Amino acid sequence: MPGKKRLWLLAALCAAVFALFLLRLGWMQFAQADAYAEKAAAASSAAYIENTPAARGAITDCGGVPLAWDETAFDLALVCPAPPGTSLADTVRTLRQCGALGPDGGEDVETQLAAFFLSAAAGELPLAKDLDKTTVAALYAAGLPQRGTVRLTARGVRAWGDAGALAPHLLGFTGPITAEQWRADDYALRRAGVAMDADIGQAGLEAAYDALLRPVSGRRAVRVDVASGAVVDGTVLRDPGPGATLVLCLDAELQSTVQAALAAQIETLQATKAAGAGREAQAGAAVVVDVQSGGILAAVSWPGYDLAAYRPAYAELLAAPGTPLFDRVTGGQYAPGSAFKPAVAAAGLAAGLITPEDTVNCGGRYTFYRDYRPRCLQIGHRGPVDLYTALKYSCNVYFYDLGRRLGVDAFSGAAQTLGLGADPGAELPGAPGRLTWAADANYRPGLELQAAIGQGNTAVTPLQLAAYAAALANDGTRPALHFAQKACDAATGQTLWEYAPAAADTLPGGAAVFGPIRQGMTAMAGTLAVLRGAPVSCAAKTGSPQLPDTLPDGSHYTNSVLIAYAPAEQPRIAVAVVIEYGGGGANAAPVLRAVLDAWPLWADE
Repeated sequence: MPGKKRLWLLAALCAAVFALFLLRLGWMQFAQADAYAEKAAAASSAAYIENTPAARGAITDCGGVPLAWDETAFDLALVCPAPPGTSLADTVRTLRQCGALGPDGGEDVETQLAAFFLSAAAGELPLAKDLDKTTVAALYAAGLPQRGTVRLTARGVRAWGDAGALAPHLLGFTGPITAEQWRADDYALRRAGVAMDADIGQAGLEAAYDALLRPVSGRRAVRVDVASGAVVDGTVLRDPGPGATLVLCLDAELQSTVQAALAAQIETLQATKAAGAGREAQAGAAVVVDVQSGGILAAVSWPGYDLAAYRPAYAELLAAPGTPLFDRVTGGQYAPGSAFKPAVAAAGLAAGLITPEDTVNCGGRYTFYRDYRPRCLQIGHRGPVDLYTALKYSCNVYFYDLGRRLGVDAFSGAAQTLGLGADPGAELPGAPGRLTWAADANYRPGLELQAAIGQGNTAVTPLQLAAYAAALANDGTRPALHFAQKACDAATGQTLWEYAPAAADTLPGGAAVFGPIRQGMTAMAGTLAVLRGAPVSCAAKTGSPQLPDTLPDGSHYTNSVLIAYAPAEQPRIAVAVVIEYGGGGANAAPVLRAVLDAWPLWADE
């Protein structure tokens, strides 16, 4: 009997285990059916993140003329795994026939695909970028995108049209993120949601305003069935959004006018002038600014280049005469020559050291120093010279004397307040410029004489010259210069950011100081034949700074430098022009005349 009891106990135990098994099986099959179905689906599918590109913001001129924008390009990827009923070999053959892989491309796609599958169960194998519309049309005609064997991804690529050659240094370009940029500021780009392989602004305004122009790429979590290749589901993680539209102060038509005038004047000098008088000219810069707002209406560095050719022709551009890749507007540093004299006059008047009527006798040489007696050309003047005459005829002796009496630090300080050797405020990086100071290592008595006529150690950028001219026009108040005026939402046009005009600095004295200077500069403009008969009056000052290079007779080559503002009595614009080896300041005046002739472009209706 004990044996039977043990058998019954064992049978009961087995029955209990079997009952538990049945209960567990029922619970799994019915209560947990959905959960296990999801697990089964997950086991037979694979997920990946799909990026959806968005358009980078456009850059326009002040009137809405597009200067840089995104055009659609297509990238090609092979879908992995291939949809049922399709052949990888047939797909690759068709891709070659459509020209999507190039004449020699795609020969090792199978090997690439095998390597790809080692690291991913599903996804896409990139094959080609920037397909043209003809190739895309051929792929659709062959039915590859429709069958799901390949995927075409639209994205924006930068385009410029004619503007690519109109303002290349200003606009700049985009490019892939560098390792240094990716790590910068504790991975700020990553924290901003930028993909590691994205393009960002790398130069010019594209870089300065990248945060506004940069689009937000969309992200979607995609799950595909491994067996069929069909998309099971897709979840939008982030919607794509275009970058903002950047509106510049630049007027494209005025920019074109200034560029053409500068290029034409350089060609004219090369063809018509003697050696040392402008024949060697081949490069220069010109800037036009709004004297009230500080907005930069035109900024030309010549020679230039076309942004569309920057990458394919980089080696040729790098070796080309005139260094076209160099931005002379922000980076060129030039002695201003006699264009510096209004700053010395302002320092003297503001300090009460002179009145406009005080005179200095010009006998052709300045004889204060026994061992250094620099000359004056005495063009149009001699004998007692007041401030008006000194500015009109650019009397060196007058400014030698005034500069010596003021001291180099006094007039260099005034010049810096007016914008020379100072930060002009613009968004693009540039050369700092420099002035002449008593603390300079090479300073000695007499150097202040050369500094007072814009030479010595003094060298400034064309952008600083334009800011300086604007300060003279504004009775000593220098506006901060800027290229952009606002950024707008690409879809709604709503203003997202707007520049607030600001004064960068002010030299005291107002009209009492700058009125007489205006009178002298207006008289000086009247001595230039090319400016006579212009549709609007202007105040101007030329400079002919000597260069270290000498001619066979021992004389020096000179640059052409000019500053101006117009209209003379109610200034609206300020202009700065520099022509390297231009042969004297008057040779820059035709560029100014082109700006004055374009009055309707920048004057109010």
